[in-house]
Amino acid sequence: MQKNKTILLVFFALAVYVAMGIYADINQLTLAIQSFHWPYFILLLLFTSIGYFLRYLKWDIFLKNTGVNLTFKQNIFIFISGLSMIVTPGKLGEVWKAWLIKDISGDELSKTVPVVILDRVTDILSLVILSAFGILSYRDGIYLLATLFFMILVFYVSITSKRISGKMISVIENRAMKHSSDVKGLHGTFQKLMEPKLFISLSLLNVLAWFCECLGFYFIVIGFDQYLSISQSTFIFSFASLAGGVSMIPGGIGLAEVTIAGFLQHNGFTPTITIGTALIVRLGSFWYGVILGLIVYLLFRKKIIPNNGCGLKNNHITSSEEFNVKSYCSENITKDDIR
Repeated sequence: MQKNKTILLVFFALAVYVAMGIYADINQLTLAIQSFHWPYFILLLLFTSIGYFLRYLKWDIFLKNTGVNLTFKQNIFIFISGLSMIVTPGKLGEVWKAWLIKDISGDELSKTVPVVILDRVTDILSLVILSAFGILSYRDGIYLLATLFFMILVFYVSITSKRISGKMISVIENRAMKHSSDVKGLHGTFQKLMEPKLFISLSLLNVLAWFCECLGFYFIVIGFDQYLSISQSTFIFSFASLAGGVSMIPGGIGLAEVTIAGFLQHNGFTPTITIGTALIVRLGSFWYGVILGLIVYLLFRKKIIPNNGCGLKNNHITSSEEFNVKSYCSENITKDDIR
């Protein structure tokens, strides 16, 4: 089933990019890409990598504040591997990182799932903030930005307000029954991570991370011998990333590229240059992350993830005992239980 989904995704991406090529005139697009100054693509990869590192720092600080302590190798493996899941609708597949942590260290999902969710919330908030820089020039996007900002505000108030969150927990507990303790655990983690000083400081760090990718976009435009101001580049890239990220289209494929191309054409760029710019930017900012994540996961998973797959080290299980590890995982047996 997963293999079929991957094949469909590949065909979907190819169909989108072929359609964009036809629109731009494939012959003209080929000539434009050949004339592109490729050292600027290296700059895009560099700025994207710096952005990833800053977002890793945010991820690491969030985790440490929940009491999850991983080694640098384990955590960087989890973070980079998670980039392979940005190709899922709304990047929801990144919640897989919480299961990776459970497999490696045994930490409960009630500690890690909120980190994954807040990682995405701060991404959206950062892109809204960056998009606001150009909203006076492109008023059409103001409704999307206002709606997303309002939703984040409601989410923040709902979690941090004792009165509102208390009522929400009460309702959920009545439905969750035996999982009510997990609900309280999740809420407790959310409250800890959404303490104003921590949440605001990490959101600002994340703004800087995304701004690095905006700078990468700025230099790709220069690589085509065109010009946009840094403020215009910041708006176009962040708004396109935001539109693609909140859509339910896998990875925002097509929507993000068309948004970039549309704004560039609005600024007087030819269709050929707009499509060429969009394709190269997405290659160096989006597909770079997907490919990097897949390579890191496939190369290092056997070294990082315990063979038993539930956070238990092999030397805790003797061959004579013949433990059924999957059974123990499902029953939440701890390391001390099987020593």
